[in-house]
Amino acid sequence: MTALLGLLLVTSIDGEAALRHASALAALGPHPWGSPRVQVAAQYVAAQFREAGLTEVELQRFERAGVVGTNVIATRRAAGEEFVLVAAHHDTAPGAPGAYDDGGGVGILIELARSLGREPSRTRTIVFASFDAEESWASGKGRALGSRAYIERLGPRARDLVAAFAIEMSGWKGGTPIAHPIAYADPREKGRTVIAPAWLVRAALEGSREAGAPLGLGDPLLSWLYQPAVRTFRVALYGDDLSFLQAGLPGLFASDSSFSAFYPSYHQPSDTADQLDPAALERMGRSALGVVRALERGPKRGPEERHWFAAFGRVVDLPALLAIGVASLLPGLRLGLVGGGWILAARLAQAALFAVLLWRHPVPALWLLLLPHVLAPWRLTRWTIVLSLAPAASLLAIGAAGAARGVVEGVWLAPWEVAVAVVVVVFAFVGAGRRGKKADRGRGRLRR
Repeated sequence: MTALLGLLLVTSIDGEAALRHASALAALGPHPWGSPRVQVAAQYVAAQFREAGLTEVELQRFERAGVVGTNVIATRRAAGEEFVLVAAHHDTAPGAPGAYDDGGGVGILIELARSLGREPSRTRTIVFASFDAEESWASGKGRALGSRAYIERLGPRARDLVAAFAIEMSGWKGGTPIAHPIAYADPREKGRTVIAPAWLVRAALEGSREAGAPLGLGDPLLSWLYQPAVRTFRVALYGDDLSFLQAGLPGLFASDSSFSAFYPSYHQPSDTADQLDPAALERMGRSALGVVRALERGPKRGPEERHWFAAFGRVVDLPALLAIGVASLLPGLRLGLVGGGWILAARLAQAALFAVLLWRHPVPALWLLLLPHVLAPWRLTRWTIVLSLAPAASLLAIGAAGAARGVVEGVWLAPWEVAVAVVVVVFAFVGAGRRGKKADRGRGRLRR
């Protein structure tokens, strides 16, 4: 009965209380990494963790390039060595009070610790981490240095981490809770990227849905376009998941900002507590609560699974993506067999080049080529051409819009891969429409 009562009590977090924490932190004014005020912020978070009932609270100091920072690490123990980490960051960008980025996230983190502390038992240890130096990009010394220092301190214990979930930029009334799996450079292998693994994205979507506050993926309006976009373009935005993923550990961050609805006071002096909404904080808190519960009960860390696509709340893995890509080639190959000669040769070349692109970048490859492969071989009209090229046009458009906003820094594809992508799109139309013309001539003879 006690356990049941505990579970019934913990269905959400207190949005008003989360707003009070965000207000207290923002009242310090800008408190970037290395400033005296950020030490006050760390002390405040530590005190709130203790007040929430956590007895194991550590102020973890670190130093990078002569600048000292402080992470606040609180632990709710369970049997066994495995642990789930949920995080936010208490430093701000220079010049910004940081109510939204990331006072709202810290407020949710504190109240999440309080809510989960009411439950009588845990299946896995939960570590609540408020990191310093997430905004260390401003110093020119690196990104997310506080979480990197934490991972270094973990040492061999990192193998017991199930996953890290970071709560970023939360509490905007105009926002929607969104999981952001962004591709980052893999420092272990040049030209390779890391991204939240399929199993972690699946757990986050399912857990938040069960909590009654489902996370979107990437963007509430452009989710399908977001996924090939972050694998095609180098996005400048990041969260503390960056440190974990680049260390070979599973990580994911969530926010209620997205490409189509981005917080207008981001990194501005106007990022003050009066911009935040307690209902929005409560909503993100419920999402985070669902994610943590899903990670608690899930299997120990799954495979890397870099290549996946999420649609309709489900996550499709690499084998299915490859199967879809191979199947999409069949109409064009059939057209080549019927046309013979140079049409067949061009279609075979196109299929081979597409296979290379599909193997290396399955999500962008399918985004660019699935509709041309399916539509063009059957009948070539103005509308089939427009529909076939719409995915490529939309991907270029969002890349250009991101570059104009300053959040796109280049492309992940190598120059030769970009050239292959252009060739396979053009060759997808080789011989297209011949079947439609033959059918039109046949209907003409029947009318005569």
